[in-house]
Amino acid sequence: MARIFHCADIHLDSPFSLFSPNEAERRRTELRAAFTSALIFARNQKTELFFISGDLFDCEYVTRDTKEMLINEFSKMPECRFFIAPGNHDPYNSSSPYKTIEFPSNVHVFTENREVVSIDELGVDVYGVGFHSSVYRTSPVAGFTIKDKSRINILVCHGDITSPMSDSGPITKNEIAASGFDYIALGHIHKASGVLNENGVYYAYPGCIEGRGFDETGYKGALYGIIEKGRVELQQHIFSKRRYEIVTIDLDGVADKMQALERIRSKIRTYTEDTALRIILTGSVSEGFVISANEIGRGCEYPYYIEIKDQTTVAPDFSELEKSTTLKGVFYRKMTEYMQEQPPASEEYFIALRALKYGLCALDDRNVIDFGEGEDR
Repeated sequence: MARIFHCADIHLDSPFSLFSPNEAERRRTELRAAFTSALIFARNQKTELFFISGDLFDCEYVTRDTKEMLINEFSKMPECRFFIAPGNHDPYNSSSPYKTIEFPSNVHVFTENREVVSIDELGVDVYGVGFHSSVYRTSPVAGFTIKDKSRINILVCHGDITSPMSDSGPITKNEIAASGFDYIALGHIHKASGVLNENGVYYAYPGCIEGRGFDETGYKGALYGIIEKGRVELQQHIFSKRRYEIVTIDLDGVADKMQALERIRSKIRTYTEDTALRIILTGSVSEGFVISANEIGRGCEYPYYIEIKDQTTVAPDFSELEKSTTLKGVFYRKMTEYMQEQPPASEEYFIALRALKYGLCALDDRNVIDFGEGEDR
């Protein structure tokens, strides 16, 4: 039996290019902190085998702080064996950061050549292969020959099980089933899969350790547990410092902006200062108000970042427009008077109807698509 820790897709020193320079640097620091938390957890659990299944780094450039952090943390666990299989974002090539970091002796980095490392005291053979470029069109699972089937045989690799045409190590379930491994520690898919099984072969994607955008929602982490011949028991543990979430809020029937804000606040109470939140507003509202993120709220009870996608449509109160002395009211009455003079099914009537919608949108400072153009007839 061996105690193992499995993570992937760390993306240290990710540029976070969509953020401001200050925010990008903060997110890089938080990313390092998430990985450090994972290492501390693994050390406290007396982990014997630590697998990093690709994309430890996000690019060829790695800061000195990150290099020093890795060397320092790996050195604190001399009795743990680390195995790294480079992926498409950190391939093992001539400019690879793996060639510039002097890792301690308990760290093994796999290259493009398939190989196996035997750990006799645990009765474990660890197989692995790394990407040599950002494009890797062969299966990282196929092509291995297991030396001793009586031992615990583990494969560490980066690959894509979602598409046989992938440029990032395409893997099929049939290849997994035929491999004969006891466990395949995969990386590349940023959503945790849980431990799966094909023909007695256990495998898993732990997901990324820290989300970097709204395509990576939820808390993130890694897998820890035990493995023995015929048994794999791993649990997901959370290490992310922040999370990205998306929530859709229906504003149908709200009377005004204040009521809309109240509904939004009531729906996002579970998202606090560790969350970057995208709010998608839907429904039909009676007036064309615009809600900004700053109006929703600030402080520890609110998300640290809010993004609003307004997909509401406007349903004006026509009875009010008939009486209103505003420019919008005058425009509405003039247009309806003109429409009443046209035959109901004529082209002129429908042109006037579209013009009414365009005009009301413009006076509300909203896009014409908010009125569902194309649904008149």
